[in-house]
Amino acid sequence: MILVVTYLLVFGPVVALTATACTAQNAKGTCISTASCTGRSVAGRCPGAANIQCCIPQGSACTANGKSGTCISTASCAGTSVSGHCPGAANIQCCVASGGSSGSSAGLCGGYAGAAVSSIKGNSNVMYSVVKIRKEHLSNPAIYSNSPTASDNTMTTTTACAFDKMAAAAKQAGVTITVASGFRTVARQEYFWNCYQTKACNNGNLAARPGTSNHGRG
Repeated sequence: MILVVTYLLVFGPVVALTATACTAQNAKGTCISTASCTGRSVAGRCPGAANIQCCIPQGSACTANGKSGTCISTASCAGTSVSGHCPGAANIQCCVASGGSSGSSAGLCGGYAGAAVSSIKGNSNVMYSVVKIRKEHLSNPAIYSNSPTASDNTMTTTTACAFDKMAAAAKQAGVTITVASGFRTVARQEYFWNCYQTKACNNGNLAARPGTSNHGRG
């Protein structure tokens, strides 16, 4: 009897602590019941009952290297961790899928390949990777050198790549397309909202409430 009790004490806890590792949405997780998960449960990644799912860390949305990601610890990221896109501790970084995309490591292509990429805060404090809109792509090239808080002269890396392809195709058809307004910071949204409320600037044109403008979502 003593031997049996000793066996249970020594080996019982080891069995209880054994869990199956899993990966979902570029994050490292553990296969546990949905009721026990304190993060986000992702189905289809674990064997067993339907309620046994891959439990991964919960984090805010972010964009880095032209890809959508989640702000989680570097230790929990199964993809690529990119710093400078998330609030909080230094180890909380934007976790995106590994592997480059055509054009450049930042997900850029065409005329934007190799362009300087910076981080800018949009709606809900989400950080976005943006580049300056090329002068020839701006409806008003004079705003090119302005800061993003003075003019809406940037766009996300993914948008830049897509727009460059579209502009090139349009040019071949004899059509020129330009960007009148790009990514809009919350500060810029507040400016236009104030103009709309006071009618003292921007002709009092209709504006979205700060933090809700589609311009601030990349």
